[in-house]
This record gives sequence, C-alpha cells and structure tokens, in this order.
Amino acid sequence: MAAFELRPLKTGEILDGAITLMRRQFGVLFGIAVVCEGLPAVLDIYIDLRGGSTAQPGLALLERLLSLFGTMLVTGATVSAVSEAYLGRTPRLGDSLRYGLSKLNFIFSASIVSGFLVVLATIALVIPGIVVFCGYSVVVQVAALEPLKSGTDALRRSWMLTKGFKAKAFVLWIVAIVLIVALALAGGLVGGLAATVNPALEPVSTVLLAILLLLYYPLLACVFTLFYYDLRVRKEAFDLEMLAEQLGGAPAP
Repeated sequence: MAAFELRPLKTGEILDGAITLMRRQFGVLFGIAVVCEGLPAVLDIYIDLRGGSTAQPGLALLERLLSLFGTMLVTGATVSAVSEAYLGRTPRLGDSLRYGLSKLNFIFSASIVSGFLVVLATIALVIPGIVVFCGYSVVVQVAALEPLKSGTDALRRSWMLTKGFKAKAFVLWIVAIVLIVALALAGGLVGGLAATVNPALEPVSTVLLAILLLLYYPLLACVFTLFYYDLRVRKEAFDLEMLAEQLGGAPAP
C-alpha cells in the first residue's frame, strides 16, 4: 500500500503532510539538506565568526553561489524522495541526489527565469510581483518531474497549474515565511541568552541555528511538492500509475 494517498488536499492537509513526510523520512531528507547545503552553512558560520561578509567578501560570494546551487539541488532531490514515498517505496539518499542532479539544468533555467520575472513584476508593482511569485510556486517541481524540452517550459506549465489556486499558494508561502522567521528568532534568542551567560557559547548557538535552518530546505520542498500533486489531482485526475510512469517502475503493492 502506498504511504500517501494522491487526492485533493486542503491547505492544512498539505502542511500536515509535509511535516509527516519530514518525520517519516527524516534521515533521507535531512541527509539531502546536509549534502546540498552543509558546505554553504559551514562557510556562513565561518564568515559570521570572522567579521561578516564585509570582512570576507570573497568567501561571502562563494557561499552565496554554493547556496544557490545547493537550494536547487535540495529541491530536486526532495521532490524525488517525496514522490518515491507517495509510491510506497523507500527513498534513498543517493538515488534522490542523482535524480536531482539529472534535472539540475531544467531546475536552474526554470528558477533563474522565474526569479527574474518575479523581480520585474515586483519592480513594476508589488501586487503583480506577488501574483507572479505564486504562479511560479511549483515551477521547480514541474522542472524536476515532467518531460520538458527546456527548463523555461516549466514556467508556462506552473502558471497553468496554479490558475485559480494562487491564493492557496500565497497562504502556503506566508506559512513558510513565518516558519523561517520563527526559526531565525528562536536561534537568535538562544544565541543571545547563551552569549549573555557565557560569551564562549556564541559559536555553539550559531551552529545550532545553522542546523535548524537546514531542516527548512527539505520542509519547504515537501510543502510545494504536495501542492504540485494536489493541483495535478484536482485538474488532471493524476494518480499513482501516472506518477510511477513519470519516475519509472510501479507503485509498491
């Protein structure tokens, strides 16, 4: 039996499902985050402890580039892991990373172009920028899962899938933003208290915050992968057989 049922999901069910996936597949999903974002996280900690980006501009630029690459890879790999879990299979770290790498060119082009368009729309007016941002909320999932001629084809496809559901995408993004702010505030509070008690503990709190933020990347990918499947089920009667055909193989019995 498949671990998860492909069916229309309410907003709360998407969020609950993402947390359930994180709990059930924690080892694989956290492993993906560590492999993809571990080095940028270590560099960020080092830069922070060495005076910040103004004191270490070269390393700061390297960290940003590695983080950009890692964010794309972690999303592609997490999409694969979530899809395997939907089919009742056991996601594997190596397989998920290889899948993410194989789709990286599509993910890269889709992410860069959609991000550029969001910036343009935001410069023109804030509201259109938000609409465009929500319209491209599943562009990486499309780029990672669907057969495309180029990554930019994912933009039109994501826009079509989110038609009529951009408000739902907006709510999911708001929750995601609240979560990252909460993690940052929690880490800052712990760091501040630790530094007050013993200044030598400040690096420990910085590392703790970095670990907490590593959990955010796969959780965000889980949320919008479930949203992607929710949209396809609602609009295209997407089922496990169709998912298995996309990924190869068959659903687990």
